[in-house]
Amino acid sequence: MALERPNPFGLHTYVRNGSVDRHTHPYLVNHSSLVYDLLMSLLAKQVTFRYAGGPLVLDQVSCEIPSGSITAIVGPNGGGKSTLIRLLAGLRTPASGSITLDDQPLASIAPRDRAKRMAFIEQRPDLAFDFTVRRVVGFGLHAIGNDQNRIDHALERFELADRADMPYGHLSVGQQQRVSMARAWVQIAPTANGSNQPGYLLADEPCSAMDPKHTLQSMIALRELADRGIGIAVVIHDLSTAARWADRAIVLDQHGTLVAQGTPDEAMSESVLSGVFEVAIRKHTLADGQCVFIPTAG
Repeated sequence: MALERPNPFGLHTYVRNGSVDRHTHPYLVNHSSLVYDLLMSLLAKQVTFRYAGGPLVLDQVSCEIPSGSITAIVGPNGGGKSTLIRLLAGLRTPASGSITLDDQPLASIAPRDRAKRMAFIEQRPDLAFDFTVRRVVGFGLHAIGNDQNRIDHALERFELADRADMPYGHLSVGQQQRVSMARAWVQIAPTANGSNQPGYLLADEPCSAMDPKHTLQSMIALRELADRGIGIAVVIHDLSTAARWADRAIVLDQHGTLVAQGTPDEAMSESVLSGVFEVAIRKHTLADGQCVFIPTAG
């Protein structure tokens, strides 16, 4: 059965098994010229990867990161989540399989053009030089121009304005993660006049060292970007956070095999999660409809 959810274009996106149903969406059937704008996606097809001399990290993984939605990537340690998101960002090359950005091979897109469409956030970003916070946030402008207002807005948005002139290396890890969020916001957030194309933000545990307030702030920012047409893929260890914020979930097991993908309700069932994490996990629905996942001893 098709589900409906609001999208940033004021229409309704018909979602079937976690993907837009191109055939039944009434608006798309009658407005085919908008299909490209509404249904862009980042696709991995039968992707395999191993590090030199090591075992397979990812084994024949196929998945989709649609525009205008948040996709959570979950699974146990060593299951290939960080490797998958780096492959999707073009930072590594698969041993086999393909990755395409809006039907174009990702590897064929020039780095500067790719930077106009894709932002990447490391879990623990490391800089060789002690740039100021403002300078690091400004790196997001490298491929898109020199709009200093975007930097000022991002500093305010992520509560970094009072630290703008501090050396980046003097910040805590959680604060550094907020700087990375601000830099990605500068790089990828749609402009007010819509002059830049909707893009993709790929993040590897971007909130892992943040306090609860700033984790919430950052997830709200990701939700806003998705609602404005950006495709978000984010590695998340906190299953409850993934279920709360994600439109779709990709679940990998410890062997780098795709176990499930779809809506959180479909992909993050008790049986699937208990199997991949090798511990009993119980799902509890709160009064406000949010879900929490609790590992149990038996």
